[in-house]
Amino acid sequence: MKLSRDWLSDYVDLTGLSDEELGQRFTEIGHAVETMEKHGDDTVFDLEITTNRVDAMSHLGMARELAAALGREVRGAPAPPPARTGEDAGAPPAVTIRIEADDLCSRFTGLVLRDVSVKESPYHVQRRLEAVGLRPINNVVDVTNYVMLALGHPMHAYDLDKIGDKTIIVRRGKDGEKIKTLDGETRAVDRDTVVIADGKGGIGLGGVMGGEESEIGPATKNVLLECAWFQPSFIRRAARRLGMKTDASYRFERRVDPNDSTTAIDMAAQLIQELGGGKREEMIDIVAHRHAPKAIRLRFAKLHEQSAAAIGEGYALDLFRRLGFSASVVTDGIDVVVPTYRGDLHEEMDLVEEVLRFYGLNKVPASLPRLTTGDIRENKIVDAEDETRDILAGCGLAEAVNFAFLPASQNALFTAEEPVRITNALSENIAEMRLSLIPGLLESVAFNRSYGTRDGALFEVGRTYHRNGNSVRERHRAAIVLFGAIGSHWGDAKRAIDFFDIKGMVAQLAEKLHVSLGFATSDAEWMRAGKRAVARHKDREIATLGFVSHDVLQRFGVKGDVVAAEIDLEALLASTGEWKMAPVARFPGLPMILAMTHAPDVEYQRIVDTIRSLDVPHLHQVGLRDRFIPEGENTVKTTLGMWYQAFDRSLTQEEVAQIHQRAAARLAELLPVKVL
Repeated sequence: MKLSRDWLSDYVDLTGLSDEELGQRFTEIGHAVETMEKHGDDTVFDLEITTNRVDAMSHLGMARELAAALGREVRGAPAPPPARTGEDAGAPPAVTIRIEADDLCSRFTGLVLRDVSVKESPYHVQRRLEAVGLRPINNVVDVTNYVMLALGHPMHAYDLDKIGDKTIIVRRGKDGEKIKTLDGETRAVDRDTVVIADGKGGIGLGGVMGGEESEIGPATKNVLLECAWFQPSFIRRAARRLGMKTDASYRFERRVDPNDSTTAIDMAAQLIQELGGGKREEMIDIVAHRHAPKAIRLRFAKLHEQSAAAIGEGYALDLFRRLGFSASVVTDGIDVVVPTYRGDLHEEMDLVEEVLRFYGLNKVPASLPRLTTGDIRENKIVDAEDETRDILAGCGLAEAVNFAFLPASQNALFTAEEPVRITNALSENIAEMRLSLIPGLLESVAFNRSYGTRDGALFEVGRTYHRNGNSVRERHRAAIVLFGAIGSHWGDAKRAIDFFDIKGMVAQLAEKLHVSLGFATSDAEWMRAGKRAVARHKDREIATLGFVSHDVLQRFGVKGDVVAAEIDLEALLASTGEWKMAPVARFPGLPMILAMTHAPDVEYQRIVDTIRSLDVPHLHQVGLRDRFIPEGENTVKTTLGMWYQAFDRSLTQEEVAQIHQRAAARLAELLPVKVL
């Protein structure tokens, strides 16, 4: 935002300050100077003004800031014109103004000037406009720009004789309606566009740009001035949709003062009469909604707390009054009435920041505040998530973080559950909330493979989102994907991933959380038949794991095999019971091997559960040593490792061999297996 020093001097005394000192004061109160350049005998400052400070995007607004910072008075600020009463009201207005969309426009002020001479503006007006980057056009248009830069409220001027039926209507755009704007482009409007219309049709885009049909030209004699207040969100949306960024839209979409339209239009009318003559008629001020100033209390205790007791009540009270606020001391603080041109101040902390900004944050003691932790509560599920990350990272997996949004088609690949859909989604790729973590990880697999990464192991700990009546329930989950080949050491030959790799990781996670798991065949359709399983603790389902089906992989553009697992962390945590440490055996144990063949439909878990049900003496552990299917055969060869140990003595080889043989024989009687 460019501001002229000469222009600022109309509203605040800047004598005794060099350009460098003035630039330093701008920066100290929060308006950083980007550039400073000479324009004749004037200095132009290009300031970085935050978007919430539209009041400072004018010479009067910035003069208020400087006056408060320098301890000087604001001068030359135009006062609002006196209200007309019934006794001194003139003839009926020459123009009828109606607001038909009061949610888009709360106030519309108009004023007619007759017999105006349209010509070039005088040199001092042109010089000021050019100094801040605007091109002079003619005295009427230049005045509207001049007032906008002086007071901050955009205006527009119409050729009154080109307005149909001498009527101005502020309404919503109509479907299929088009308006030719001042830049010569014809633009289509919609229902969320503010349209300024006459008795025949649209003549301008409210808050953005006027229309070509009512443009001020050399032949213009009668002028209608307009100064309105539009709802910022509608101006912002219309400007983005139409691809238009004007000085007017930039200010309107950041919320200009809703109560200074009469002041702005009165100033413009006076300037036009000075530069081009003309006879002024009565002002027409249509107010659909009034905007009252905010009343905020700043407590002394809050001010002392936030400033480390460096700022006193007197400084704050004086500052508010110098800023033009109404401020009065009450028992425990200061009651402040904030003018409507400061739309950035809403609550007590805003007032604190205002005081600190002028006092200087560098003057506040740099000490840490007193730490108050409040009640410390255990959050078991978050702790379980952190522990899960540590365990899976220890298994050699890399963590991935994916979006919680999915394309509409992906949830249906993994579940028949009705998803939570996004209303007015910005893209079809974020149409639904995820019901599973697997889609995001498969996208990560596809992405990594597209960059040449053939082998990988990823996990994600996150949340899925499920309908729960009229609300949404978040569920805590973890997921794993393995793809390509795997090798335990850089010197070992790599092998293709298999089911037992993913099973071992799920079992490791459950073991670390002291949950015993049983495995059974799964019916999850997104996994490959015959290579999928479900892990349970008693009747509670903990995880689903196995090879991802070829159809699903094809939908994600992934070639090759991928094994995956999805773990319900809430179910896993709920299965964690009380556990106790067991004493370490003083006597050595003996390992034994049990080899067998069986049909593919005999599950490994069934074999292990059967052995454990035999209550084999001194048997502590049963685990898989090897399992393979010879090529061309329909037989599975399984080798189990079994650990025997006693706590009161050392077992002999002969004793363990007899126990082991009896267990093997009993297993062959109970299951269709052949013990080797």
